[in-house]
Amino acid sequence: MPCNISGAMKKTRDLRITGVFPLSGVPGGHLLVRCQNFKPGLESKVLLGDVEAFILSASEDRVLIRLPESPYSLGLTLRVGGETSPLFPFNLAVLLAAELHPVMNPVIAPDGSIITTISGARGQDVDTPLVRISRQGDKAPYSCEIMNPTGLAFSPDGQLYISSRHDGTILKYTDFEHIEVVAEDMGIPCGMVFDSKGNLYVGDRTGRIWEIDKAGSKKEFVLLEPSISAYHMTIDNQDRIYVTGPTFAARDCLYRISVDGNVETLLYGLARPQGMAFLPEGDLLIAAGCKGKKGIFRYSPADGSFRFHIAAPILVGLAVADRTAYLVTGDAIYSVPLPGSIVN
Repeated sequence: MPCNISGAMKKTRDLRITGVFPLSGVPGGHLLVRCQNFKPGLESKVLLGDVEAFILSASEDRVLIRLPESPYSLGLTLRVGGETSPLFPFNLAVLLAAELHPVMNPVIAPDGSIITTISGARGQDVDTPLVRISRQGDKAPYSCEIMNPTGLAFSPDGQLYISSRHDGTILKYTDFEHIEVVAEDMGIPCGMVFDSKGNLYVGDRTGRIWEIDKAGSKKEFVLLEPSISAYHMTIDNQDRIYVTGPTFAARDCLYRISVDGNVETLLYGLARPQGMAFLPEGDLLIAAGCKGKKGIFRYSPADGSFRFHIAAPILVGLAVADRTAYLVTGDAIYSVPLPGSIVN
């Protein structure tokens, strides 16, 4: 009886990736690759460009990998023995700048550059605590006397405001030349946002959100559960404030505060939620963990949907500009495009 080898040959030719989840990622993040006819073993690999990804677990139809650094990769391929699957497109974040120390969201300056911090340990004096980063990754440090810069926010007139968790002050850095104190005795101020009227809201991680009006008068706006690290804040086009802050609880919340100071809980069950940023279409990106996944999650305030959006290690914060996300770890910033989807 003749041997039937057509099935084996067809199986090899059918080696392919059928999908990835999620569609974008940062080096160090965990990515699920759905596939056909992968053969777990020493000679089987998952590649981004020509860089091999570390395989965390594998079967014939599912592979979980840890994303490597691969700045010139256009996508993923599988390799089994001498066979390589067709390229599957994937958005891998590219390192933009390193040797930083962000503790909150970066901010986008009026000229389109990114501003972040080298914050330092509590009480540590850093020579260049603020850094401007171009879209190409060029760094321009600022030598300014700010101890432990924490939260950053641009006012409607384009001036940078900075919170200092060291001495509880809010500073205004006029034209990146002159620093003045605009508020004191703010507790441990962290995240900040401006509303459409020019009022500044500051999150004191001991349990308060402060409101500072344009004249410089401050008042307690709302009380929240204290955070063990920081309040992270953003604001929507209706001047509603969104707040996260890791607590001692095993699972934390996303809060929304109305213009009247009413607090509602939108999400519960987040693991160490931190920075947030809105997409132009109105969905909210949140740096957090949830149900064993880590990275960026996408939440729709309109319909309440919530999904895993970008695989990443623990992130501190993010900013969005021109369909690009700028994602910060504890010592670096990455950029990744934000397409709607990648179709197989």
